[in-house]
Amino acid sequence: MTQNPQTASSIIVWPNDSKEMVFIPGGTFIMGSDDGHPNHQPKHRVSVADFYLDRWPVTNAEYKKFVDATGYVVPNYEVSWCDTQGYNWDPHTRMYPAGKADHPVVLVTWADVMAYAAWAGKRLPTEAEWERAARGFKGRRYAWGDDFAAECCNCKEIGLKETSPVGAFSPTGDTPEGVIDMVGNVWEWTNSLFYPFPYDPNDGRESRQATGFRVLRGASWVNDASVANCLSRLDGDFQFYNNVGFRCAVSPET
Repeated sequence: MTQNPQTASSIIVWPNDSKEMVFIPGGTFIMGSDDGHPNHQPKHRVSVADFYLDRWPVTNAEYKKFVDATGYVVPNYEVSWCDTQGYNWDPHTRMYPAGKADHPVVLVTWADVMAYAAWAGKRLPTEAEWERAARGFKGRRYAWGDDFAAECCNCKEIGLKETSPVGAFSPTGDTPEGVIDMVGNVWEWTNSLFYPFPYDPNDGRESRQATGFRVLRGASWVNDASVANCLSRLDGDFQFYNNVGFRCAVSPET
């Protein structure tokens, strides 16, 4: 993982899980679009406060710190809706798959990632915070700019057909602030319920007690250029998948 010297002063190390976090200045930014998939229409302006965001998705090695500290169950499933081979942890040794220490942890539910966030003294980002970090104030389409570049992210065009180590496409695929893997590799859980746009933080979508599908953002190694961008939204209508992970956020007052 390469650190951009222009963003070094905005990077902190969070003490609870030792992860690098990037400061994302708050303000009003462009969210959504007037074209493309209906679920990210219309284009509108949204304001968020300052926040910090994990520089990269939580990795298997980082998630292991959490399960070792808490005794939390490790990801291990045999299900019909996705291929878990190569991603299941060993339930006896409580170890992640060999060779995947620096890959994003997957097969994690929204409840799982909320438990990790609570242990780390963090929270999940709202959908608006995620999009602010990914698109900047002017609403770029990709983390790195307005034009698709397959070499900047782990998407279908690259042909890896699996997760990749975080930072494998850094720094070319980073945001200007130095946030890594915001497009491709794994979809990321957010705190937000899957409500239609325009985004309104006060309409119940940010309730942690409400039931319903939570929003996934960022696309993954499965998705092609039509989906692998900073606009795509997916409803988490499953408990977990082999291409879904997460990263956390904190507010400055924390």
